[in-house]
Amino acid sequence: MQVVSARISAIVHATENPEKVIYAMRQACPQELFQSKPERRGLKGHYGNEISTVTLSLRGRPAGLFFSHLSRILPSVDRETLLNDLDTRLDEEGRLHLRLDKEECFRGALRLKDKDPIKILVSFQKSSDPGLRLAEDIRQFLDIPLDHNGSPSDAKVR
Repeated sequence: MQVVSARISAIVHATENPEKVIYAMRQACPQELFQSKPERRGLKGHYGNEISTVTLSLRGRPAGLFFSHLSRILPSVDRETLLNDLDTRLDEEGRLHLRLDKEECFRGALRLKDKDPIKILVSFQKSSDPGLRLAEDIRQFLDIPLDHNGSPSDAKVR
């Protein structure tokens, strides 16, 4: 399983400070991994309200390091949820879709949440058996128990 790219994005509502949203997004990923500045796009909401999107993109090795970092700092209860819901979070092209709580990220805590999220899309290198093999590889990767320092441990602890 090789991570090819990762995209972190969020909607910035008119009532939100864009810099605070970018700060929250960067809580999910160490600053040194970013290869470019955030891309911003202004849009109109369904009711004509001003909104914008902010996207941070990673490719190659930084994307892989990001996915490893994310899997280490995601709380065990959310990792378990991700393991259980993995089939619904992988699309037909083998991309993993995650949504993090924007407000919790701002506070430095990463939690899965579908409402007003920071969206993460992780793309993996394609294989001849894209769906089944990739899902199993991701499950094995996420199911590695971590010690108190967030490093992989030798013993399985549940």
